Amino acid sequence: MCRLFGFRSNVPSRAHRSLVEAENALAVQASAHSDGWGIGYYRNEDAYVLKAAAGASTDDRFARVTSRLQSHTMVVHVRRATVGGCDDNFNAHPFRHGAWLFAHNGTIFEFERLRDRMLAHTAPHLVDLIFGTTDSEHLFAYLLTAMLAAGVPERGPEVESPDIASHALRAALDRLFRWADEIGAPPPIVNFILTNGVVFLAQRAGLELYLATQKITCRDFATCAEPDKVCMDVMPPLALGLRGGPRRPVNHALVASEPIGEEDIWEEIPEGALIMVDREMALRVLPPTRNFVRCPHPPAPAPRALPTRLGRVLRG
Repeated sequence: MCRLFGFRSNVPSRAHRSLVEAENALAVQASAHSDGWGIGYYRNEDAYVLKAAAGASTDDRFARVTSRLQSHTMVVHVRRATVGGCDDNFNAHPFRHGAWLFAHNGTIFEFERLRDRMLAHTAPHLVDLIFGTTDSEHLFAYLLTAMLAAGVPERGPEVESPDIASHALRAALDRLFRWADEIGAPPPIVNFILTNGVVFLAQRAGLELYLATQKITCRDFATCAEPDKVCMDVMPPLALGLRGGPRRPVNHALVASEPIGEEDIWEEIPEGALIMVDREMALRVLPPTRNFVRCPHPPAPAPRALPTRLGRVLRG
């Protein structure tokens, strides 16, 4: 399986430490996920994507690019191919359409049997833009269609209500799980990050996924200009029991397939939950959909040995 990393911040930030320098940086994880890497980021309201077919752990360009990039929203993916070949132009993540970026970690089992159903619920102009062979690119077009049908803008960053996007996503995912059950396929594994640079959504469904909004230590605490340092609150949002509850303000939200560094408080996102951060940097955790079923036999993750403190995460 692949590895995901993404963040939404109220100020432009660098991710070089999380991607290259941290104790369990994404480049470290990429040693077992070497079928390409991709970085999606924003300059003002415009989305950009950089991709390569090489492994991030051995590609000097990955470290060089991440040392220079700064953005308020970023989506990063290192791939271990399951469905679709290795191709940095077509099959590598993230995928982009307008302002929307999407990266997927998982597998839609028996995809060839479900593909026609997904395409029947995908806008024709988005079907025409599927050039790769992955289940992930099809999933992106399918989910984006559901949001467009609900009134979410296709290209711009404006979303009148982030709830519209989250409700549309949840309905589309619920239908996908129902289809899998109808044909007797294993439940799909659909961990993903989806964002237009303003609304940031992260779904856990079948594999581990972690959230960090607060820090144990912060090198910039003394000089930080933020008047309300909510990133240093005593209790993080999942521990406060906000599943489906009111939104909570955050300065930043990091999402990753594995805990990255020791300075952040990492919490395991509940299985089936959808994380949403809106324009006002308010975070909400939405519960699993009605038809969600966790894959009973997900592929074994690549071996990893975390430092003692890093392995001590709060469980959702």
